[in-house]
Amino acid sequence: MKSIEYHQTTRHYPNKFAKSLGYLDWANQPSPYKEYINAKKIPLPNPEIEKLTYEKLYLKNSSKEINIQNLAAFLRYSAAINAKKVLGMNEWYVRVNPSSGNLHPEETYIILKNGVYHFNVKEFCLEKIAKGENLVENGFVLIFTSIPLRESWKYGERALRYCLLDTGHLIASSRFSSNMLGWKMEYINDIDEEKLSNLINLNKAKFYENEDEIFEAGFYVYRDKKPKINFENFKNLEFHLEYKKLANDSVKWDIIFETAKELKRKEPFKTFLKDEIPKFISSPFNAYEIIDNRRSALGFIPSYIEKKDFLDILDKTLPRNIPPFDVKVTLNRVDFIIFVNRVDGIEEGIYYFSRKENSLTQIHKGDFSEASKFANCIQDLGKDSAFTINMVSQKPKKEYEYKLLNFEAGIIGEVLYLEAEAKNLRGCGIGCFFDNLITEEILNNVNYLALYGFSVGSPKTDGRIVKLN
Repeated sequence: MKSIEYHQTTRHYPNKFAKSLGYLDWANQPSPYKEYINAKKIPLPNPEIEKLTYEKLYLKNSSKEINIQNLAAFLRYSAAINAKKVLGMNEWYVRVNPSSGNLHPEETYIILKNGVYHFNVKEFCLEKIAKGENLVENGFVLIFTSIPLRESWKYGERALRYCLLDTGHLIASSRFSSNMLGWKMEYINDIDEEKLSNLINLNKAKFYENEDEIFEAGFYVYRDKKPKINFENFKNLEFHLEYKKLANDSVKWDIIFETAKELKRKEPFKTFLKDEIPKFISSPFNAYEIIDNRRSALGFIPSYIEKKDFLDILDKTLPRNIPPFDVKVTLNRVDFIIFVNRVDGIEEGIYYFSRKENSLTQIHKGDFSEASKFANCIQDLGKDSAFTINMVSQKPKKEYEYKLLNFEAGIIGEVLYLEAEAKNLRGCGIGCFFDNLITEEILNNVNYLALYGFSVGSPKTDGRIVKLN
């Protein structure tokens, strides 16, 4: 299925939501953790970190050696478990990187010189799924995949959207984490995705029914010289790919996999970024604290925020040649419709923010907090926030661009999360919204897609959170 048809098919309407099971089959919820059975497990040590200031999320840092200690730090602050929620007798774990419903469809693979590894999130270790020699020179290759079943269990056919957005979150969190170690991270643009999939044997892997894993993106991570992949050395690798089944029973949504096939990039593209360094408002928190404290807001206390904080948050979403946008995976076409509810010095109303032009234009005056609530699936997040963003973009011209636009929205979402935390606020991503109300009623443009929602404000306290060391 073509991307536009998929997007139109999976729209929510006030009287009709995208197809799903319509209930949560708790007995068959897929595990959010993948574990390979015969792979050698390499425990990761407790990471050693520096107390870098907030600005160092974006600015250049001194380069650290690529070794097991620093790989541990990289993974700990990009994709690891860092807290749990406790409610009565029930508890569940949450991670550094955000995910819709805490379902985490993504898997992370690292290819080093001597082998192919999977990051086992639950046990905080690397699993060696293939042993090799001289596979990669200078740094390592980072590959992200998704298991749509984890999302479709709850969201049905709309799950592919969440997989792509969550991959965008993970791309950004990985870029911030790698930058703090002084490492560079760059999207592998010049190699066909099918060829990259073979590096982790994804095209030949055998999955349990409905547990198929799809390739999302590959990245070079390095200190100075861009890595070289020696493809010949992958030909005879023996992979250990047997894994523990994720779900007892499941439903497969064919529309997801039919569309995912269409999104494979087969050609390079160019990313245009601004070569400028932003100004910063100092934060009471250091960079690692901001990453570790990031949570999705449970709800908001309706209160005003300062104009300077609002404008500074928007400023950090501009497509500059600094983290996280310097990974060069974005098309830089995503703009914002903003419901300004409570910002001192900014008139209430609906605004259009062009990220490319860095311009904020009011398109409707007045209190639209109720409209924001309604447009975002009648959620109080839209009403009680200081402001709520709905990310939009013109329709993609090529199939693979749909994937990149959703990555871009997810990357922006991660920036918004961290910027809110840096200012002692909190954010919450919103994947449920009435697409047509945003693009056709508010924006009045049928050539745009609604991609993602995000609210920022003063958070209600979530007493369920227990931080882990």
